[in-house]
This record gives sequence, structure tokens and C-alpha cells, in this order.
Amino acid sequence: MLSKLYLYIIHSIFLLFYKKEYQRYMSSENILEIQENKLKEILEKNKNSLYGKKYNFDKIKTIQDFQKEVPLTKYEDYLPYIEKIKNGEEHVLTYEKVKMFELTSGSTSASKLIPYTDSLKKEFQAGIKVWLYSLYKKYPSLKFGKSYWSITPKVDFQPKEKSVIPIGFEEDSEYFGRFEKYLVDSIFVNPRDIKNEKDMDRFYFKTLSALVAEKNIRLFSFWSPSLLLLLIEYLEKNSEKILKSLKEKRKQEVRKYIEAKEYYKIWKDLKLISCWGDSNSTEYLKKIQGIFPNIIIQEKGLLATEGFISFPDTEKNLSKLSFYSHFFEFLSLDDNRIYNASEIEINKRYELIITTSGGLYRYCIGDIIEVISIENNVPYIKFVGRKGAVSDLFGEKLEESFLRNIMQTYKQKIDFYMFAPNKNHYILFIKTDKKINAKDLEDKLRENFHYDYCRKLGQLKAIKVFTLTGQPEKEYIEACQNKNQKLGNIKMTALSKESGWENIFNGYFQESEDE
Repeated sequence: MLSKLYLYIIHSIFLLFYKKEYQRYMSSENILEIQENKLKEILEKNKNSLYGKKYNFDKIKTIQDFQKEVPLTKYEDYLPYIEKIKNGEEHVLTYEKVKMFELTSGSTSASKLIPYTDSLKKEFQAGIKVWLYSLYKKYPSLKFGKSYWSITPKVDFQPKEKSVIPIGFEEDSEYFGRFEKYLVDSIFVNPRDIKNEKDMDRFYFKTLSALVAEKNIRLFSFWSPSLLLLLIEYLEKNSEKILKSLKEKRKQEVRKYIEAKEYYKIWKDLKLISCWGDSNSTEYLKKIQGIFPNIIIQEKGLLATEGFISFPDTEKNLSKLSFYSHFFEFLSLDDNRIYNASEIEINKRYELIITTSGGLYRYCIGDIIEVISIENNVPYIKFVGRKGAVSDLFGEKLEESFLRNIMQTYKQKIDFYMFAPNKNHYILFIKTDKKINAKDLEDKLRENFHYDYCRKLGQLKAIKVFTLTGQPEKEYIEACQNKNQKLGNIKMTALSKESGWENIFNGYFQESEDE
């Protein structure tokens, strides 16, 4: 009882720091004014940066001025500036000092380096604090227990780029305020030094040993639900090894639940699981719901390495736009016009454009959202996919242009090729005059940071190669026509987001090399 009271007190102190941010968000009425002020703040801070001087930030007074002076951008537009920052130059994209680069998947390149500043971190906090406060307000029993937030292991990541600025990624706890971080150890279940663990078997073992030892876990926070499924699978296969790490009474209790496959009983007070639930995560979410019946599943909002877009509304299974985080623009898929946050309409789809304190200006992030509803002037949005051909089973974000670049490295004659996902791996369908080395292909794919990361976590298995022996172009077109696509609209692609092509194309799987 005393331990639960202690946890309640720590949580209450923790949330005191978030109340002001929550009240500010909830009392806001004029989103246009808030967004205008956010834009002015970003421009004022960075008017003396190299980028700010180039695009006359000091002369911009309105949103319309900003849209006239500053062009829409994609990552490739920032490459010369990123190089300068890597070499130690200051005041390049931001006047503020760049603390580190975060990694994310690239399109034409294997990975992208996103500059992080203290102000950008505060923009993330502007959304995280509102979400957490509302979560504990809605479910006060969470305060009496501990939480597990999935940790990112260091695996064997070695950045190839030479940079004066550190390259890596921050832990979820880094997005809390400075003082709150001192309280995290009291309310989080995290094995000691787990984030520095590079061996994935030891990572899973240490994580599960800590989780099953703690009875009073109330909240699980994962990104992909597949990671929780992998932990359950590891627990099932390595139960004896994990049980040995427990005290006798807890050991007998947990053993009984594992044998009965009643994993939810291991944590009888578990109240809520937070994870992705849209797009490719839907099927995995259903499996989680089957393993943990009667547990509240809250789908996470839209979060990218580049910015914090939305957070879950605790009253609805929808996400609110985090309009205090960044300056947002919305490119309509209907009329190709750009709208601000106060102009977007229900049931319309838009491509997101963000301007952040990290040095991205009018950045086309590539995410497509749909406006589900607007309540009290606040847009509720849903992520519906990525612009263009992008496959994203577990967060790897493989883009068609990246795959094309890989295939251009092969000098042999290739008559046809296409990549496609299949459950937990990718398949390369290829007609060529020489055998493709699957291990070499896998190495090229793993230059993509997030693909490599998903492989190391075990979410993705190695790519398979399917040698085509028939007429793949004809077979592809006929399959598309069978799905009611008009012949004139069918285009050959390097990446299909659909699976099952091995049942359509004539050919055979190459024997897989040992991983």
C-alpha cells in the first residue's frame, strides 16, 4: 500500500509540470492566431541564420508573406546546409545551436539526418505534456502503478557520416522536462543500462525479466504493436530462462500464466496499452487485443522524427492536431491548394507541410492525413498513408526511389523487377540473366537506418528473391485489370504495397543464404 501511495505522489508531482500546458491547449479558441504567433516566433529566432537571411525572414510579417518568400521543401533541399552543420558551422538552418542529428529513413538516400535543437524538443513537449496530463486525468488509477515505455536499444549502429555533431536518437524519456527525468526511474520499469544493450537476445531477456518481476504495471507504451508481440513470443520460447531470474513466489505465479497462455494475468492491474493502430499496424493490434482482453488500447497520434503532429484524445479514439507544436500547412489533394490549420475541412485529405524550430521550413513531410472532425475549432486528424510509393510494415519506410537506386548498382541485364512486402519480410521479384545475391541485396537494404533497425529488433526477416520465368509485365497488367484498374491507368512500379505476387507471377524462390 505504501509503495502505491508513493507512486501516486510521484505521478502527481510529475503531472503538476504538465497542467499549465494542458490548460493552455484546452482553453485555446483562435487556432489561426496561435499558428501565426508560432510562425512569427520561429522566424524571429532564426532571422539571422544563413537560411533566414537567404529567404528574408526579417521582412516576413504574415503567413501570406511567408508563403511567397519561402519555397516548399523536401529533404534534398537541405543537404548543403546539413553538410555545413556536420562540419561544425553554426547559425546555418537555425540561429540556435544544433544539439544532435536524429536519423530517419530516406527516399533517394539511405537515411536522413534531422537537426535537433532545444527549441524543437520543447515543441515535442508541447504535445506530449497535453497528452500525458489528459491520459492520467481520464485514468487516475494509472498513478498508483508503474509504466513501461519501450526503450530503443543501441544495437550495433555506427553512423557512416563524419560529423562534429552527434548522430543518433534520443530516448522517449529525453522528451520530458529536465526535472521530470529525475522522477522517471521511480515510475518506469526499465532494466538498468538497457538502452546501451547491443545484443538483441540479451535486450529481450533483460527487458522481460524486469517486466515479469514487476506485478504493478498499469501502462504499456510501445510504438509498433509488433514489438509487444515479439516480447510475448520471446517469453513463450525462453520462459525457463526468464523464470530463473524471479523470486520463488513470483516464479510459480508467472509460470502458471505462461503455461496457460494467459499473459494478461501476469500484470493483473494493467489498464492501458498505447501503440500505433493505423495503416499496417491494424492486424497486429487485433492480435494484441486477443492476448490482452479487456485492456484499453489507445492508438498513438501521428509522430515523425521531423515533428510532433497529433496526440490521442482520451475521450475519443481520435487524434487532435498539436497546434502549439509547429506551424502547419495542408496541401489539399482535391484542388492542390495550400490551407492553414483553421481552413481545413472535414472528410478532406491533405499532405502535411511543417515548419519547426529544428530548421525545417515549409517541409513536405510526405504524410497524408484526413480530417475526421472539427470540435471547438480543433481539427481531429487521421493518418491515412504516405505520399507516393512507400511501404511501411513496422516503421522501415521503404521508398520506391531508394529501391530504384539500389537496383541501379547492379550492372547485369534486368528485364523486370518489383519489390513487395509479405507479412514480415520483403520479396524481390526479378527477371534477369544472372542470379541476384540475396545477402548482398539485404546488405544494401540495411543501409536504410530504419530497415536495419527493424531487422535487428526481429520485426522484419531477410528479403527473399523470386526469380521470374514467365512474362512478368503481362502478368502484372492482367492482375491489375482483375482488380478493376483501367488499362490506361496501370503503371509499372518498382514497389508494390500489396502482397501475394508470388501467387501471380510465374517463377520460383531462390534458395536463401544463411543469415
